[in-house]
Amino acid sequence: MSRVQGWCAAVAIFLAAPVWGQEAIAWRLQREDAATSTKVWSGERPDGVPTFRATTVIEARLTSLVAVLLDTTRAPAWVYRLREAALLRTDGPTRGVTLVVTSSPFPLKDRESVVAWDVAQDPNSLAVTVMCRPAADAPAARSDRVRMSVFESRWVFTPRADGRVEVLFEGMGDPGGNLAFPLLRHFANAAVWEGPWHTILSLHKMVREPPFPQAELPFIREPAR
Repeated sequence: MSRVQGWCAAVAIFLAAPVWGQEAIAWRLQREDAATSTKVWSGERPDGVPTFRATTVIEARLTSLVAVLLDTTRAPAWVYRLREAALLRTDGPTRGVTLVVTSSPFPLKDRESVVAWDVAQDPNSLAVTVMCRPAADAPAARSDRVRMSVFESRWVFTPRADGRVEVLFEGMGDPGGNLAFPLLRHFANAAVWEGPWHTILSLHKMVREPPFPQAELPFIREPAR
């Protein structure tokens, strides 16, 4: 199974420093779905940078959820506007750098990001966190795309006593280009919450598709049943 975190930048396309650990943000609930316990909020930091937060509850194994995130071949099928992703290098199974390409509506250029990602699991709570940040030594950008150099996002999978998993996805970033351009501004304002919304709902479906229910990852511990 390919270990590529393409979805990190793809969904954080309009998101710059971390949301977490910052001063209070006035979150605005944008949409919710009671059937899947899914909610998505948007907000702004004091400096005006847009942010998002999405939550849901999924009946799945931790390993299955992480396996979905690590499979680059299936990522375009469930990640919002993800066109392609290519693994540039890895440092073991839980760290690496990925080139991510996100589609934009015509006449805007597609966005590309070079994402440094890592997976970590808390030994006590068994919560799994996947962090995504700009890679420090990214290759030169292609002329037919706009390079996103400012973004950050994270996924957190926290096991519950009832066997289900609480999912948190949050982040922020700068799409690059001139935000005074009306189409780009409109697209950015919508994508800041539409991206997480569509992606987290699609995760519910993808985690049930083969081979994910039976996936095995040696670096993930499951809670005792």
